[in-house]
Amino acid sequence: MQGQGQGGSSGFRCLIGPSIGHLPRLIPGLALLLALAVPLSDAAAAKPDRLQRLLDRFLADEELDGGILLVSGPDGRRVVVSGIADRKGGRPVAEDTRFYVASVGKMATAAAVLQQVEEGLLSLDQPVRELASDLPLDRIANANRARLVHLLDHSSGIPDYITDAYQADEAAKPERLPRDGTLLAYAAGEKATGPVGGHYEYSNSNYVLLGHIASRRDGVPFAQVLRNRVLERAGMGSTSVGADPRDRSLAHGYTEEGDVSRRSWAATTGDGPLVTTAGDLERFVFALFRDNRLLGAATVRRMLTPSENEEGQGLGVALWKDRWGRGVGHDGRYDGFEADVRYYPGRRTALIFLTNGNQQSDDALLDAVAEEVFGP
Repeated sequence: MQGQGQGGSSGFRCLIGPSIGHLPRLIPGLALLLALAVPLSDAAAAKPDRLQRLLDRFLADEELDGGILLVSGPDGRRVVVSGIADRKGGRPVAEDTRFYVASVGKMATAAAVLQQVEEGLLSLDQPVRELASDLPLDRIANANRARLVHLLDHSSGIPDYITDAYQADEAAKPERLPRDGTLLAYAAGEKATGPVGGHYEYSNSNYVLLGHIASRRDGVPFAQVLRNRVLERAGMGSTSVGADPRDRSLAHGYTEEGDVSRRSWAATTGDGPLVTTAGDLERFVFALFRDNRLLGAATVRRMLTPSENEEGQGLGVALWKDRWGRGVGHDGRYDGFEADVRYYPGRRTALIFLTNGNQQSDDALLDAVAEEVFGP
């Protein structure tokens, strides 16, 4: 449930992860609404809360149930919330509300795998067929020729497992779907998207394979790999792999079908495994990109090196340069949930937006937030 394709019977076009060049988008309509930008700390102390107004307006314009916006950097930390987390009873979004974040979780999968590379458990040049020899890969196009690095930067050409058959099964019985490498069976017989290592094509199958490989190497379930290697090291105590529907801290995701949350809460594979808070994503971003607590500096530099096939793609992250500097991050979308996580290394600032609905437009709230926080 972490990929490209038609999202269930609602017909919503779902895209988990960034179309390269999609993350940082300028929004003239919203930008015109902004007054002269002031430092974040001054705005919080002496001005009406512009971040709150931006969030409220965006949720209203896009007809979203609720959301949370976090900005954290040297000039201060602000968290604003708006709307409801659960229509049943009208429970409001709070700072500790937990959202499914779809392909934002690919950054955590990539971090865990790259830790294994640092430790010598894996090599970027290793063939996938050796690393996932327990899976029947013969009918998965390119899987027998791809190497680990091709999975990380989406240059494998392996087709996405999010097919019509997968979506039909997921809509009918999300809790019964396999949640490991056997999901790749849905891609069997599909055509390769291009030559191995010779093109860029975003595919969730790459990260299902990475999660499977990481689990095999550590000898524990993938959820435990993420807990051991990422969540505990980054201090992400409010983050889980998948979620219990009875958990009252959860934001419920809504589409025209109604509450579609169970599809997302059942997801535990490497392409979109996390249910988390804005605060935990802040901790993750700083631990990975600012403080080198998850990976060494050399590995982070490799992670942020543009792919030969797509300059906007690193190893598990989207890369871009806009008028506010160079950025790194990931977005995620699936029926009922969207997330956008950005970090600007030159400004040491994180921008995070989570919502429990799907936008009507292609506008990005974080463009307007960056305008407000960093100035025109």
